[in-house]
Amino acid sequence: MSATESSFPKARQKDLVVEELPDETLVYDLERDKAHCLNPTAAMVWNRCDGQTSVADMAALLEQELDLPADESLVWMALDRLGKARLLEEPVTLPGEAARYSRREIMRTLSRVAGLTLLLPAVSSITAPLAAMQASCIPRSTCKFVLVPPNCTGLPICEQPTKCCLTKNATQCTPKAC
Repeated sequence: MSATESSFPKARQKDLVVEELPDETLVYDLERDKAHCLNPTAAMVWNRCDGQTSVADMAALLEQELDLPADESLVWMALDRLGKARLLEEPVTLPGEAARYSRREIMRTLSRVAGLTLLLPAVSSITAPLAAMQASCIPRSTCKFVLVPPNCTGLPICEQPTKCCLTKNATQCTPKAC
C-alpha cells in the first residue's frame, strides 16, 4: 500500500466482536483468538478508519473530541499500532516524515500540553486461552478414585493438563488425552 493509499486507512470489520465502553473499546478477533483493548485515542482513530477520512482529518478530530494537539504523528502512531494488531484491512506505510517521529518525541510534545502522555494511542493485546484452559481442573486422585460414571467431568487434570477425566467403562472414570 502506498503512502497516499494509507493516508485513507480502512478498519477491518470481518470476524471481529466490538464492545465500546466509556473509557476503552474492546475488540475480539475471532480469526486469531486475540483480544485487543484500545484506549480512547486509538479507538477514535480506529473508528474513523473508513477509507474516506484522511490522516489530517483524524488529527483534527483528535483535537475536537479529545482535546489533543492536532498532530498527525499521533494518528500515524495509532495506525501503526492498529496495523500491528491486524485491525486494519491493509497495513499502513508510514510516510517519510511520520516514520521519523519516535514515541519519545511525541511524549515530549504531549507532556508540554498538560501532561497528556496518558492519551498516547495504546493497543493492548492478549491471546485468548483455549476453552479447556478456562475451566477448573480436578486432582488426578479425584478422577481415578472418587468419581464414577456418569460423573466423570471431562475437565483437565491439574497435575496433567493434557489429560481429562473421562469415562473408561461403565464403572470407572480415568484420565485420558483431552
